[in-house]
Amino acid sequence: MSQKRTHEIACPFCGREQTVDLWDSLDVDRDPELREALLAGRINRVECAGCRKSFRIDLPLVYHDRERDVFIHYEPLAGGRTLEQAEQGFREAVRELQKAWPPDVVPPEIHLVIEWSELVERVFLLEEGLDARLVEHVKYLMYRQNPAKLPAETKNLLFDAQDSTDAQLCFVVQDRATRKLEALLNFARADYEALVNVFDSGEQLALLEEQLPGPYVNGRLRCLRDQAEK
Repeated sequence: MSQKRTHEIACPFCGREQTVDLWDSLDVDRDPELREALLAGRINRVECAGCRKSFRIDLPLVYHDRERDVFIHYEPLAGGRTLEQAEQGFREAVRELQKAWPPDVVPPEIHLVIEWSELVERVFLLEEGLDARLVEHVKYLMYRQNPAKLPAETKNLLFDAQDSTDAQLCFVVQDRATRKLEALLNFARADYEALVNVFDSGEQLALLEEQLPGPYVNGRLRCLRDQAEK
């Protein structure tokens, strides 16, 4: 079920302290309106009682949609938290969930994301029935093929469900500093389906998992690691 908790926060603009209720989990089967609120950027967004400015509080959040088989754990790297710490927190949360899961029911695949834009993207991506690890591999290829126009240090690639077609998967380029959307890039859906067939076997799938080991998979970071190793 969807859950909220009360938190004491300080406005990042004026410093005013206030008490707010923030979401810990979103069960969109029971509360379908929360899906639209998430996609519209309204979840855990606060308006300061003092200066009236709006801002989002980045806290861990679980998004669950049983009907669409979507289960995502958002673990932001706030307060100096590292990716390794986020992955460890995710593993612990998964273990607790598996303990509580009915023994006769196969637990869902749970996805880890660390940025808000990734959370929204992953909702769309999984609803489209796409393989998240394979899509990150596609992003990795796009970064490698376009290093001048698409520098992994400064640009995100996000799946764009709205503009994707039966012929093309569409990705939007986002500047990491400004969060502005700058351009659209396409990847042929036929090429994606060909990759699905390539990585269908156990041996090839193992190579993909070796390239993008979990629980957090990110083609941009994989590209940056390759660059650092050269």
